[in-house]
Amino acid sequence: MQYIIRDLKNEEHGPIDSETLAKWVDEDRVTAETQVRSSLMPNWKPAEQIAFLKERFAEQKIRRQKAATMAEKSGSVLKNVKGRLATKLNAKHTSKFEQKRPPQYAQMAPRFMAGLYDLVLIILIGGFLYGIGITYAYYYPASKTDNSKKEIAENDNKMIPVLKAERDRRIEIERRFEAARKMQKGEELEASKKAFEAEFKAEKIKSAEIREELHENNMTADCPPYTFADKNAGYQISSIWMDTTTGEKYICLNGKPGAARWLNGKDLTDIVTICLSILAVVVLLFYAFCLGYYSQTFGMWFWGIFITKRKIEEVYFLRAFIFTLLYPFCFIFSPLFVYVFRKGLHEILSGVRLIRVFSNRNA
Repeated sequence: MQYIIRDLKNEEHGPIDSETLAKWVDEDRVTAETQVRSSLMPNWKPAEQIAFLKERFAEQKIRRQKAATMAEKSGSVLKNVKGRLATKLNAKHTSKFEQKRPPQYAQMAPRFMAGLYDLVLIILIGGFLYGIGITYAYYYPASKTDNSKKEIAENDNKMIPVLKAERDRRIEIERRFEAARKMQKGEELEASKKAFEAEFKAEKIKSAEIREELHENNMTADCPPYTFADKNAGYQISSIWMDTTTGEKYICLNGKPGAARWLNGKDLTDIVTICLSILAVVVLLFYAFCLGYYSQTFGMWFWGIFITKRKIEEVYFLRAFIFTLLYPFCFIFSPLFVYVFRKGLHEILSGVRLIRVFSNRNA
């Protein structure tokens, strides 16, 4: 026999055979109140009136009673857990622990050391950005140094006479030692050898001093620097070149012979400005994130202090951002305000306070 099922939405399902109907009862898809009729008859009746389903409905009733009992027990346990959690979360601030250890304001010493540690971190980040900027300057703007003025460079070569004088002095020292070596023996020869070594060392020092004196600037040039304005012409790293025809200033980044690289002062200013701007943005966002997410910067974490709202509540990103923005401008007034109010001016203006992680029991 085939059966048709009508659910709570008055939607009909089927026809299905008796085995499928029995299976649906076992799966709780059909209950005792579900309306069922034969596919051959128009009259509906509750499923519990079908004879071969009575045993299955009895088993279904037992299952549903057990499930209700388990749900009730689970609900009681969950309610008990929620109650305990609510009790802990809503505990009064007058607990015995908090009375013994009230929040303590951070003193000036840990504030200063935390700021110093953060400054070191800023310097490291700035050095990294500066290195990137100088590398860019070396491989792009400075690489365009003019390489067409070889003839002018040869006339400016100041190292030729220097090298000749060095070579003549060293040849003279070696000649005198060779003459002494042929005529002397034993201790006298050892003494001459030591004297030669001392004189040769003094000659090296003198040559180094002469080369240092050649590290000069050209403030009266009538053209931009060129690749042959190098070490042989007396220019080294950081030498200054002034083009009097245009008023532009250049700085030497590399004095390699025949391949010197000079950077226009305007390009250097632009690169430094961009690097400092990027550094300011990076530092501002980084510390605002640290304070907004962790309530501590690196230095504050190391020295055991952090920021909170005035009522010991979490500080969010906007307030942390304002605190970070005010800090550089108010830092100079911190000693006075901390001494008088136990809070810095930037803390007062941003509505936060700096407290210690571990407060004093007797504070």
